[in-house]
Amino acid sequence: MRRRTQGIIIVDILLALALSAVYIAILGDISENARDTYARAAELSHELDRYGEGAATTSSRAYGNDRLEYTDTVGSLAFTRVSAKTIFSASTPLCSVGMNSTAAIGSYAYAEPRLSMSLTITPVIVPVDPLLPLTSLQVRGGLAYISADSSKASDPDFLVFDIADGAHPHLLASINTGPGISDFALMNRYVFAAADSTAAELHIMYMNSPGSVSLVKKFRLQLPFASATPPVGSAIAVDRNTAYLGTTKWDGAEFNAIDITDPANPIEIGSFETGSKIRAIFVDNGYAYMADADQYELRVVNVSDPGSPRLAASFAPSGWQRQEGATVSLFEGALSFGRTSGGFDIPSDAEAFTWDASSTQRLESPISLNVPGGVYGLARDRAHLYLATRQVNRELQIFDTALSTSTMAPFSLPVAPQSLVCDNNTLYVLAATAPVIYEIRFN
Repeated sequence: MRRRTQGIIIVDILLALALSAVYIAILGDISENARDTYARAAELSHELDRYGEGAATTSSRAYGNDRLEYTDTVGSLAFTRVSAKTIFSASTPLCSVGMNSTAAIGSYAYAEPRLSMSLTITPVIVPVDPLLPLTSLQVRGGLAYISADSSKASDPDFLVFDIADGAHPHLLASINTGPGISDFALMNRYVFAAADSTAAELHIMYMNSPGSVSLVKKFRLQLPFASATPPVGSAIAVDRNTAYLGTTKWDGAEFNAIDITDPANPIEIGSFETGSKIRAIFVDNGYAYMADADQYELRVVNVSDPGSPRLAASFAPSGWQRQEGATVSLFEGALSFGRTSGGFDIPSDAEAFTWDASSTQRLESPISLNVPGGVYGLARDRAHLYLATRQVNRELQIFDTALSTSTMAPFSLPVAPQSLVCDNNTLYVLAATAPVIYEIRFN
């Protein structure tokens, strides 16, 4: 009996020793993990201190067509933020990277094109004279900014509407700058307008609030010689402290860079002659993309030095004798271009073109598509290209980014489009022949 008891005690001792060894090993691992965790926490704390001291390295890339995604890196830490390139009061034109998706801000996940779509198209009838010719549109957070070019001297040429309630839009402000406005760009609280005037091609306005618009300055381009006939403004874009003004064909340069650091005192600093009317301008990352009315219907001009614009590339598609460049847009470096039909539908003379980001500045190997009626407005996200066309019963057409007809989704609007813009997940089409904005939401 005594031997059996001793044997049990020995077994218990051995078991206790084994358990102790296991516990010691576990404690060792915990201690080692704790040391690693503490060391990592100390490292992160040091990196956070360095980040707070401004030691981060910042990189950026395009996010959508009007924003940049910034990544701040310190050691192993990385912080991502998305910001607008320019700010207009408290509301900026932040067009979605996926018009019909709910992708998180900062997400670069690829979005599959949708083969079928359901849209809600709402006509917003703005309260103005039905005969007032509307020329250009921008929408910011429920506010619509519209330019006009009337033959009546008394008519306004820039108007601001509250369209948050599409069934009851109301006029907030309007101004008559004189001759009419062909195009405009917004930056902060300023409006920079390409004026249909030989007396002053650039009009600059200030908005103290959406309900208050005042004229700040009228600016006239320098004549190349005293007897030259001045042009009229036809297109405009603003980037940083420079306004890029396009004009009709004349004896001087049709593309003009104007320093607007002080909007009340603009200074002409550079120019480039195209020899034709400029119909649209889009400026991005040191390059200006122009839709023109001559053989070279699309031009890329290097404006990294606004004082010395220089040609980087040009594009002369077949059919240029009849057709004109009409609209141009970029999205995350990918370029899209649309032109008029020229009055005839010739399938080999395409109206829609797109380039990926790698060939945008060289205009090589475009994807093209025949669009009867012509393309007068463009918008793009990561999966789709949206076209405002004058093809009857297909005034809004949606494709994948490869312009594949197998993924086309056409929609009918009762009027011919003048232009197309976006604000967040909503598209807006301005009618060419009636005071109507079509609000397009994705279901």
